[in-house]
Amino acid sequence: MALCLLALPIFAIMGIFSVKNRKLTKDSLDCLFKTVTLRKCTSGLDDRIKADITGTFMKYSPRLARFTYKNYKILSWVVIILFIWSAYGSAIGLYNYSQYGNCNPPDEVGFCMFDPGTGVSEIETIPLSEQVPARFENNDPILGPKDAELTIIQFGAFSCPFTKKAEPIVKEVIDYYEGKVNFQFKTFLIPWHNQSREASLASNCAFEQNKYHEYHKQLFTYQKFLGNETYKQIAKNIGLNETQFWNCFSLQNYTEVDEDSLMGRKAGVPGTPTFFIGDKKIVGPKPFKTFKKLINKELKK
Repeated sequence: MALCLLALPIFAIMGIFSVKNRKLTKDSLDCLFKTVTLRKCTSGLDDRIKADITGTFMKYSPRLARFTYKNYKILSWVVIILFIWSAYGSAIGLYNYSQYGNCNPPDEVGFCMFDPGTGVSEIETIPLSEQVPARFENNDPILGPKDAELTIIQFGAFSCPFTKKAEPIVKEVIDYYEGKVNFQFKTFLIPWHNQSREASLASNCAFEQNKYHEYHKQLFTYQKFLGNETYKQIAKNIGLNETQFWNCFSLQNYTEVDEDSLMGRKAGVPGTPTFFIGDKKIVGPKPFKTFKKLINKELKK
């Protein structure tokens, strides 16, 4: 049964290109169905696969071929367990990627096959609480009341759909806590996302003219169209001095964009958006109740 189960998806894919493999797919399905319903498999597929494998090994190592022939049932179950484990891991990775933009659970950092640029940073990890105080005096963009009791640090990217998905939750938190909570938005550059850095530079140029909030909102509104013409159009839409804005953007001299991203890497940001509430981390556009639980604990302190 194990070999039939393993062979089914393999032959099904190969059957797209070969009539012979379509026949093998049918045999695999028939064998699996009969085994599951406690009937004897009559297609002989298991024996054929066994013979093919041991025959191949015989060309290189008769000893290995004999071992495989004698223990093929055990070996086939080992292979099927590994296959199921691999499929399960891939499914979990896909789910995490759809929810958080990273293959790993919210509090883990690691390689992500769907985004090859991710992985454990070689930079020394430094807790965010040890990095932020020196930067608060630089007047980074604040979403919400500036004199709030609690500041949530958000690492995001204007080019990231998951950061955009979290925007309504950020607003809900600010509205619910009525002056007690705000968000400090920090850029986390995503190299394989087109316009990640440029959009952040544009938002900082809007910040120069005290129009950051308006520009921040419209960058997400026009996220699918990010580019120089879009940045100019948004500047016009919200009433910026367009000449001043474009001169600022053309210079591209905002080191804060790169410094914020480096800060996030040191703090172990696995993907965007990532929120730091005190010493607790939330990754991805989690529901309001997740934020509420951690915020209430932090406010009690």
